Amino acid sequence: MRLNRTLMSTIVVSTLALSATPALAQEKRSEVADMTAAISRDLGLSPEQVKLTAEQQARAIAIDERLQKELGDQIAGTYFDAKSGQLIVNLTDRSLLETVKGAGATPRLVQNNLKQLGLALNALGGPDTSPEKREVIKSQSQFAALSIDPISNTVKITATKEQAGAAREAIAKYGDLVSVETIDELPEPTVNFLDGGDGYNGNNCSAGFNLRNPSTGAKFLLTAGHCLSKGDWVTGQGGVFFGTTLESWFPSYDDALVRNQNTGYWIQGPWFDSNPSNGAFHSFSGMTDSPVGTIVCKAGIKTKFTCGFITAKNEDVTYSTGETIFDMTRHSACVEPGDSGGSVLSYIGGRFRAEGVTSGARLRRDGDGIRRCLSKFGEQNVSWAFPVVDSMAYYGPKYGATLW
Repeated sequence: MRLNRTLMSTIVVSTLALSATPALAQEKRSEVADMTAAISRDLGLSPEQVKLTAEQQARAIAIDERLQKELGDQIAGTYFDAKSGQLIVNLTDRSLLETVKGAGATPRLVQNNLKQLGLALNALGGPDTSPEKREVIKSQSQFAALSIDPISNTVKITATKEQAGAAREAIAKYGDLVSVETIDELPEPTVNFLDGGDGYNGNNCSAGFNLRNPSTGAKFLLTAGHCLSKGDWVTGQGGVFFGTTLESWFPSYDDALVRNQNTGYWIQGPWFDSNPSNGAFHSFSGMTDSPVGTIVCKAGIKTKFTCGFITAKNEDVTYSTGETIFDMTRHSACVEPGDSGGSVLSYIGGRFRAEGVTSGARLRRDGDGIRRCLSKFGEQNVSWAFPVVDSMAYYGPKYGATLW
């Protein structure tokens, strides 16, 4: 678990295009319309509210990036407050109040500083991690999920009924440093496996983002690690060969890199598909590591284009299969089996930005025994994505890869 992370938002992004180049003259209008419709449907916002929120989030993310660089660990967490449209910055040092106000954010005095929260988190099972230098972390959390929650200013423990005893022990030991939410079942990867969101390998998973090496011309696909093993072949629509998996990381991390070895057929460009495998192409650029409270949308072959709010950052999650994945982003967009690996995007400054690749979700079986996202049962969705900033911190230097 990393306590703070510097935002990177200047690298251009693409996703795998499976047909001809989109009509650019129509693209912007279609992009805004699709995004507005999805957010209005899933989050209940009017078109005017969607536009205003996008503008407010762009401003909040820019302020967050600047303050994280300037103040670092002196900040005890940040989040976007949708009601006020402001970035909220947690502080324990009163001397920094005017600095935060001067940057355009709203300061909030809290009890627990980042060091206290980090020590409690690590003691409860959240190891220190580095995206640049990877290694398989063999420790497994005793809880379903662990993260530092900026809204409650606590280490948030997500525990099943079977884990309730350990959660009570944590409360007794750490007091106000921790808070607990209980769930019925452990989350699970949304595997059932190439334009972002399109299905591959028989639609068992979804494609995430395209990468390329500008110097050599080599092209790659970034997707979820639990979908593939090193050396696996990947095929797209029609069973056409795309390439071979160079690296796959799962558990501990959840991403994989596939080399495009059929560039004469598969066209890669700065697009994603809001109607996966059916050709609703949009472009996007840059990547974000957005704070809690901001809106993200995801593209996947099963549930197509859905939207929600980021509800936790840098969360360590243990799936029902027993594997723990570290530093994930939790959000409330609907995700179901088949969506794994697909694009998760923010919408900032009038453009889509890369945020992560879909990893898993809390699911429930319907009357037919099919696993569904929680909104199908009238509850808030709980889904996870592995952050693109972490993937690029590793694959970028190693392969000379950029997000287009």
